[in-house]
Amino acid sequence: MTLRVLVYHAVCEELDRLVGVCRGQPEAGGILLGAYRGRDMELTAMTHPGPKDDRQAFSFGRSDPLHQRAHDLAWTASDGTVGYAGEWHTHPLGGPTPSSIDIRTWRSEVKRVGRPMAFAVAAPSGWGLFVVRPRFAWSTRARLKPGLAGRVGTIFS
Repeated sequence: MTLRVLVYHAVCEELDRLVGVCRGQPEAGGILLGAYRGRDMELTAMTHPGPKDDRQAFSFGRSDPLHQRAHDLAWTASDGTVGYAGEWHTHPLGGPTPSSIDIRTWRSEVKRVGRPMAFAVAAPSGWGLFVVRPRFAWSTRARLKPGLAGRVGTIFS
C-alpha cells in the first residue's frame, strides 16, 4: 500500500531555498509539522535551527526549545491535528541521501513514536523526502517521488 504525502508549497519552497544556501555551512535541521489523514500525511510547516541547536560540519543536534514551542503552537491552533510528523536536516558536503547514522536515527524515532514519519534531506544537489514505517521488529524506508502539484502543495508517493 502506497503512502502519499502532501507537502505544502511553503515547505517545498523552504527546502528548495536550503539547497541553494547549505553548501559549506554547518548542518542545519528541524522538525516537520503535519497531520495524518488516514494512511496519508500532510506536511504543513517546518522549524528552523535555533541558537541552542548543535550545528557541526557532519551532524546536527536539535536541542533548542523553539522546536517544541512551534509544535505546541501548531498542536493547539489545530485542535490537536497538526504535530510532530518528522524531521529534516542538511548535508552541506554530500547528497540528499541518508547516511547510515540517519537511517539508524530515523528507525529509532519511528519505533519510539509508533507510526510512519517523514524525513527530508537537503543538499547542494537537491533534496529528498523519505518515509519510514514501523514494521514488527524493523522498519522500512522509501524515498518518495514528487507527483501531482496542486493549489496547496505537491503530492509525493
